[in-house]
Amino acid sequence: MSWSNWGFSGTQEWLRKSVSSRGAWLDWSSHDGELQGCVDAAFTSANFPGEDEQSLVARRQKWAALLHRFQKYGHYSTGNRVTVLEGGDQCFACMLDAIAAAETRVWCESYIFDNSPVAEVFFKALLDSAQRGLDVVLLVDFIGSFSLRTDWVSELRQAGAEVVFFNPVLPSSCVGPISFRDHRKITICDNVGFCGGMNIHEEVGEEKYGTGKFYDVHALLEGPSVADLAEVFRDSLSEAGGKVWRDPIPRPPRIEPGVYVQILQSNVRRRRRTLQKVIAHAINAADESVSLTTAYFFPPGFLKRALLQVPARGVRLSLLLSGSSDFYPLPGDLLAQTYFLRSFLRDSRECEESQGEVKVHLYEQRHMHAKYMSVDGVFSTIGSFNFDLYSARRNLEVGVAVFDHSFARGLQAIHDKKVQESRRTVFEDWVYHQPMVQVACAIAYGVVRLSGRNMFDGLDCFQRKWLVRKAALTFLLEEQSAQFIATSMMWGLD
Repeated sequence: MSWSNWGFSGTQEWLRKSVSSRGAWLDWSSHDGELQGCVDAAFTSANFPGEDEQSLVARRQKWAALLHRFQKYGHYSTGNRVTVLEGGDQCFACMLDAIAAAETRVWCESYIFDNSPVAEVFFKALLDSAQRGLDVVLLVDFIGSFSLRTDWVSELRQAGAEVVFFNPVLPSSCVGPISFRDHRKITICDNVGFCGGMNIHEEVGEEKYGTGKFYDVHALLEGPSVADLAEVFRDSLSEAGGKVWRDPIPRPPRIEPGVYVQILQSNVRRRRRTLQKVIAHAINAADESVSLTTAYFFPPGFLKRALLQVPARGVRLSLLLSGSSDFYPLPGDLLAQTYFLRSFLRDSRECEESQGEVKVHLYEQRHMHAKYMSVDGVFSTIGSFNFDLYSARRNLEVGVAVFDHSFARGLQAIHDKKVQESRRTVFEDWVYHQPMVQVACAIAYGVVRLSGRNMFDGLDCFQRKWLVRKAALTFLLEEQSAQFIATSMMWGLD
């Protein structure tokens, strides 16, 4: 069935006038057929045996239009392979193999790069790559990687590697307020890329590479999307001050059969919130189910509203959150999350009257640090983005969006497996009604909300009120300057 039969002629005409996030014109003629193939392959009677052809056509139409809309938010490509790496041992082993096999470049970006034994393994791997003459760049957040050993940094630099600290607190070298952090996790090894929630520290590793305190997932990317992921790394280098920069990497060859991948990012200083927009739109578009796994669950208003609309439309919502804290000695993240969950569970009970279903589970065996989402069994996201205020409007973040039925079902299976190992929480639980607990949770949540305000960082200078004030001030200055110039040229005028 052609796009014209679905009524897309007008939509395509409008979309051809759209521009990508880099301002380049989108080449729709070369991507329409590829996108149509991806949509057709996802919505088949084999994948959705309970739906008739008319329903499948409607869903194809809806998601095709949605993916077209998303394409203005970031670089996208087909012909990719994306593999989920579950747990630190599997992920670290795969990353180290890729670093050892690299022949041209190893670019590594991490919020945390500590001084643990597993970090030493990565340091030696990066040092070996630099000594072999590869282009090695290590970009770490100054606060998150404060424990990175200085002798490791010196050795890497002596071997020819570039080591960049993002936003040091020293006034002479900072690039923004202290709260402006690089939370991205990216590794580029030639034509292979890694992206997700895993930092380079021992709490992520398990039996071989760490202590197993955290549970996390990562994504291994192969195909053209690796070049798009490298563009986000280059954006991070630019935000770090621009003293170290790299040219774009060649686009890796396609992998057949491949999947549709879009690389998304959040960079408030550059007015890029593509990651947040796609997540919110995908949640709003769900017809069947939304399965979300995340840490530090106290989202901003627009994400809370999007999640509450899921059960209101009769769609299933499953949340898998952390029931174990990584804050010591006080579990401030759990207290703030508990306060938010009380209101969220209360509001969701009203939404469930529309036949929707909300299930919230707390994973208590380890700290749940994974960040991924599956929508309707066809659309998925995985990356560094937490559903909290800091990720939504402060940190540099990155995410991978994948449109593929098999990949989405795989993430759904991981989510369901961890749900079986978790404890379900409901509004009737005593923790939401005990007065002393409520007070402690309210204080913790108040601290989180207060620390996330614009008054503490000044990053979000693009709000509507600010833009109106700027426009008014600019208008007045222009009027006053014009009047001054005009009157100053009228000699003898008092």
